[in-house]
Amino acid sequence: MINKIVKLLIFFLLLSVSSFAQSRKETDVGASLSLELEKELNRFFSLSMEEEIRLLDSPTGFDRSVTSLGLDYALFGRKLKFGAYYAFIYLYNNDHLYEPRHRYYFNLSYKETINQFTLSWRGRVQGTYRDENRGEYKINPKYGLKNKFQVEYAIWGSPWKPFISCDLSNDLNNPMGNALTRIRYQGGTGWRLNRTDYLDFFVRYDQYMAGDEHNGVSIGVGYKIKL
Repeated sequence: MINKIVKLLIFFLLLSVSSFAQSRKETDVGASLSLELEKELNRFFSLSMEEEIRLLDSPTGFDRSVTSLGLDYALFGRKLKFGAYYAFIYLYNNDHLYEPRHRYYFNLSYKETINQFTLSWRGRVQGTYRDENRGEYKINPKYGLKNKFQVEYAIWGSPWKPFISCDLSNDLNNPMGNALTRIRYQGGTGWRLNRTDYLDFFVRYDQYMAGDEHNGVSIGVGYKIKL
């Protein structure tokens, strides 16, 4: 029964992403692979480190790598969290050059569990510093605001936890106006291997509102270890 539910979820996710992708001719296809380590320092603080590789259907096959390190402070039984993070990004930019970037961001998140459902929200303010020697940027650093909404469903007696999410991105310092720039739709399932190890399988669709950025469809796998 559980396998049927997971297969149906993946089928409907692929079907919805396919319909989104058809809405625009220029749509990139890619993949995401990540490894995350999380360590609880005490009942309030936790430290995390993540390495993500994004691949793209292009001549290079490489989109970016993201190495991030962060500290979270949790309250009210870990329902409310504050986090401060740094990320080093190495990507293949629109000028066909490999470029390093530095990103700093602050998170505020809250989650609430109702029966088998977990509803969560995450707000993020971030600043990205780009290399002017590798590209021409009218806005540098670039500041942005993100709001992510997610719903998870815990299947009784099962290690599977299906989820869907929507992530909205806005500019904060664009001289042409701060508007919605991207909507990210994501759906998949988590899989608890044991008390410390977890796997995520997901399908992601990025829809850009304006500019030269292509929409993107990617399939991802994430591995998380709680130390």
